Amino acid sequence: MAELYGRKALLQDVVPPLVGLDHTGRRRIAPPRQGYAPVLHCVGGQGSGKTAVLEALAEQYRQRVPQAYADLAAADFGQAGLTTAVTADTPNASVISDLLFLLSFRLSQPPRDFGKALALPRLTQGLIAISSWQVQGAEDGVPAAVRPAELAAASGRLAVLLHGSQPDPQQRAERVGRWIGRAVEAVGPLAGLPAEMNTMVQAIVETISTELFGQRAHRAGLAWWAALDVAPMGDGYDHLTALAMDFRDEAVKRTRAERHLLAALLADIADYYGPLRTANAVPRPLLLLDNVHTAPGAKFLDLLLTAHHDAATARRTMRPVVVTTALRESGGTAPDTRTMRGPGWRDVRPAAKEDWLLPVRLAALELDDILYMFGTESPPPGITQSILRLSAGRAAAVHALVHAVIGQLRTGGTVSPAALLDTPAAGRPETPVHALLLERLLPDATARGRLTYYAPALDDGAAHRLSGAFPPGDAGAVPVQQAKSHLRDHHWEQRAWPGLDGPFVGHHALRVLLLHALRDLTGRAAGAGDWRDIHRQLRAHYDPQELGPGAYTHDNRYLHHSLALGESDVVVRTLHRRFAQGDALAWLAAVNLVCAAPHPPPSLPPSSEDASPCPACAAEGGPVPVHQAIELLVRNLWRQSAPQAVPDASSIDSIGLQLLTLSQYSDPAPQEIFYRAYARWPQQLRDWTQAPDLLT
Repeated sequence: MAELYGRKALLQDVVPPLVGLDHTGRRRIAPPRQGYAPVLHCVGGQGSGKTAVLEALAEQYRQRVPQAYADLAAADFGQAGLTTAVTADTPNASVISDLLFLLSFRLSQPPRDFGKALALPRLTQGLIAISSWQVQGAEDGVPAAVRPAELAAASGRLAVLLHGSQPDPQQRAERVGRWIGRAVEAVGPLAGLPAEMNTMVQAIVETISTELFGQRAHRAGLAWWAALDVAPMGDGYDHLTALAMDFRDEAVKRTRAERHLLAALLADIADYYGPLRTANAVPRPLLLLDNVHTAPGAKFLDLLLTAHHDAATARRTMRPVVVTTALRESGGTAPDTRTMRGPGWRDVRPAAKEDWLLPVRLAALELDDILYMFGTESPPPGITQSILRLSAGRAAAVHALVHAVIGQLRTGGTVSPAALLDTPAAGRPETPVHALLLERLLPDATARGRLTYYAPALDDGAAHRLSGAFPPGDAGAVPVQQAKSHLRDHHWEQRAWPGLDGPFVGHHALRVLLLHALRDLTGRAAGAGDWRDIHRQLRAHYDPQELGPGAYTHDNRYLHHSLALGESDVVVRTLHRRFAQGDALAWLAAVNLVCAAPHPPPSLPPSSEDASPCPACAAEGGPVPVHQAIELLVRNLWRQSAPQAVPDASSIDSIGLQLLTLSQYSDPAPQEIFYRAYARWPQQLRDWTQAPDLLT
């Protein structure tokens, strides 16, 4: 398996002591004699490598410990061929029970290097009780009844329990059929009254549970259910009947039944290990749950944490090692996968179920990681830094860009930072790598199309203005709100620019990719008409009084879109007139925002030169160094702030010289501010910082 960069601490230092087996699978690690093991909760944004971490853990302990993986964002839980067509109205199944069927099947498969298979009799008895019957709706006020023929509805779920011992589908179906037939015979003719349900549950559970686990484990499971607070009184069968009734009742009772099933899973694992296996530090099972931020995932995690907390009556109670992932921007103060140390054992039992979670941030990849990925290949100058800038360190983006470059180098091609995003994707030569990245980071095609067109917008109002015509053919009633919801729901961090509430797409790397896609899309049309229309509409949004390009009181966002249209003369004249006002901080902030404008497609015809005289030059008696300094400053800073630009010494030196010139032509107070920018901006640009993030 490919090496995961920036994840070493998690894979080699944190998880092994929890499992009780080092990352090579050869040496046992005894857990502390006192301590409570946490639930590891790995968080990161789209493409940060959440699934890759779980896959690495699964491979690390393959054939060494019992393990189960489930993707809570997938209809089939990530298991090809599995279907889960349940709804809230399905009386004998739910997403949670179907997931537990899958987990129980996976955990019960005996690893080659582990020993005796993990048995789960309590969970199986509970799943059989809720799943192996189905009640039709009441008619004419007559209570619903259990009918023997309806037992066949559960055959698919029961069959999964047999997969390990009887892999042949036909024989498995025949065996389930025989079980159901024997259970029906044991019950005998039913009067169609709910009171007979207990008889049916008893017959089904006894027939199947005994067959699977033997009399001893069957009786032990019944004793555990009898001691659980499910029914007011009665034996294990009565409690399992109450469990089945709760499961088909209102949502609150169904959730309670599902919580009991999770408790049964943990009790089975604790019973399997017992004092002897615990004392011998037998490695623990691994439960890998992907995308628990989804609705079913959040519910399952809550149920698991509740059961985890309720079962923690003793420090040495053995539980599975649980590693979860969730889609969330990986900011905050939680430890990350690069620097965290130790498994985070709790010395004191957590006070609340939420405290069992140990958040772990998936660390962004760094420059050294990218260099290591190239191996023996020598990337061209500036490529590694460009990859880091364009990916923001997201693992999926870094890997795609690195592999695209390597593919070019190995076939004798060339690649430069300026052409990096247009490099063919590895394995898909017809697809530029920027398109592949957007497919992975924004898999929803509708959202991706909308965000591509809304990416130039600097605020919500501007996006609304665009939505009247873009994307072409979009029939959505509230496309801007839906696009915003998509960004929010997929946890794309919205970082505002200095002095703005926007832009609309506030994640820098995602915005860069979207703008590049828009530039590519509109650049294919003759004359890049869509690009021109988009930025003219956006510019007009900030000119409600229709002052026109000659006004010097325009909003900075108006100038931003003017530059995106290539109309630098408008920008320079306006900035020259403002320079005379003496507010150096506001003036530099305007330059910072304006020069962050996207660059138009090459097919956009050059704007016709505006022959209007510069009012500031006229007032000063003719062309002066200030106007030329502003023109050169804007031109070079805009060029240096292109996403794929690399620091260019001559351009940066020119930027410094122009700032020094403006300082010389300023009064004492603004002179100090311009001189400070002269001292700081060039160094920031050499360090790969760009507008609008230059600090004065």
